[in-house]
Amino acid sequence: MIVTVNKPVDGGVLAKFPNTKVLAVAFTGYGVHDLDACSAAGVIVCNVPDYSSDSVAEMAIGLTLAVYREIPTGDSLVRSGGWVLSSGGVELRGKTVGIAGTGTIGTRVAQLFKAFGCKVVGWSRSQNPKFLELGGSYVSREELFSTSDVVSLHIPNNAQTRKMIGRADLERLRPSSVLINTARGQVVDEEALVDLLSQGKFRAGLDVFHAESAPAWASKVGQSTVLMPHVAYKTKEALVRRLDITVDNIRAALGGSPVNHVNK
Repeated sequence: MIVTVNKPVDGGVLAKFPNTKVLAVAFTGYGVHDLDACSAAGVIVCNVPDYSSDSVAEMAIGLTLAVYREIPTGDSLVRSGGWVLSSGGVELRGKTVGIAGTGTIGTRVAQLFKAFGCKVVGWSRSQNPKFLELGGSYVSREELFSTSDVVSLHIPNNAQTRKMIGRADLERLRPSSVLINTARGQVVDEEALVDLLSQGKFRAGLDVFHAESAPAWASKVGQSTVLMPHVAYKTKEALVRRLDITVDNIRAALGGSPVNHVNK
């Protein structure tokens, strides 16, 4: 049995551990692992879906509020002895929020934005009845980026989605628009993202980047872009759920009745 989070497991790794029966991925994302190699070796791959949906959804809201209400700027001002902020920001109520990827987390985010009085629209590979039930409507990718005040990304990271959100999408955002990414940094063309942010073409709240480290370009963007060190999933409650589900996955797989398995 191998337990991992995001350290890739492929045929080479499996060759070193030929008796492996279960790959327990203690994370929701499993795009870095070679599922075909695991299936060929008879290894069951299980992940931990939905353990941090609320945590990530709340961070998406938090980043949006931080940008909209200029919270980092206000904090820096007060700490430096200042007091008067030129603007107190804008309200969420009445804004249009575009959800790119209306799976479990995306739909939960839409639900929270609805509670703030926002209109929610979505673009996804398939329509989610739960997103429609809460009052969301589906639009084209082009319309989502060109008409939304806030675009929140909830796209998984895999071979088909890497750099899916490219320059053409980002250029449709307006200077008043806010891009929120609590999904994966790899789904966005980061070079185009930095270029446009540094020009003030739109604002952003980012919890994820191409690499799991502070981006070298952080100093190129102002406080209208709020940066966090990939902690959206990392609440105390979510980590306990992740541990519990991982253990249950292992027990079930070793017992012959695997749950949350993601390969054939």
